[in-house]
Amino acid sequence: METFWREQVEAAHTRDGIALTLPLMYPDGWQVTVHLTPTSPGCLRLSDHGRALGSLIERGLNLNSRFTASLLEERLSMFEVRREGLLITKDVRLPLQGVDIQIFAESLVSIAHLIYRHEPASLQWSSADRVVRGIFEARNIRPRRNVPMEGQIEKRILVDYVVDARGQMALEVVHRRENLLPYMEQWAFRWDDLRKKNKHLVAAMVYDPENQAWDSTALRIGSEVCDVFCRYDEAAGLSIALDNLAA
Repeated sequence: METFWREQVEAAHTRDGIALTLPLMYPDGWQVTVHLTPTSPGCLRLSDHGRALGSLIERGLNLNSRFTASLLEERLSMFEVRREGLLITKDVRLPLQGVDIQIFAESLVSIAHLIYRHEPASLQWSSADRVVRGIFEARNIRPRRNVPMEGQIEKRILVDYVVDARGQMALEVVHRRENLLPYMEQWAFRWDDLRKKNKHLVAAMVYDPENQAWDSTALRIGSEVCDVFCRYDEAAGLSIALDNLAA
């Protein structure tokens, strides 16, 4: 058993403490990472950095609907964890026991599986959504919405918009407000995976710097991996890319 954990668990130092990647999977195939942060002498806080609930919201799950909220509260109570905004956390005392990490990780997987009890949230257009829609309408483009695309590894990557012209563009509007670095790392993998199936795919992302907590690394990832990566209020690059796609 010890050999298995040594081989399967990866640990990395972060600005706030330690991140442990465990041999457990979320429904979308990504491994569970538990973040350990010292809070006081003899105490640690376990956190998922918003991964479990953030992914549910990004897929359109309404966490405030009565049925889903009840199921979520049930899981929080059962695993004795807390919800703080989008964060799932638990405070533990030192010395840290392996079972504490395992049970916390299992709570994240259980919560993430609420996606299969899907109750869609009412659609709320952000400023970025409205700008993107306006650019499409000005060019009389009717993109496909909420399109599942197939990558080389992931067989179902949901993308906000797909435009089919002489070429193909996949466009994602960033709705997450916090913890954008792991989000962009995930999308870097997804864009690479999608391009393995369609090497001519134009990858685009539009974001809102006023209402989202971006750091320089997350922004740099977007600029490096996307063909178009722009603020919603500086979307000239998206317009040019769409014109080139149809040319």
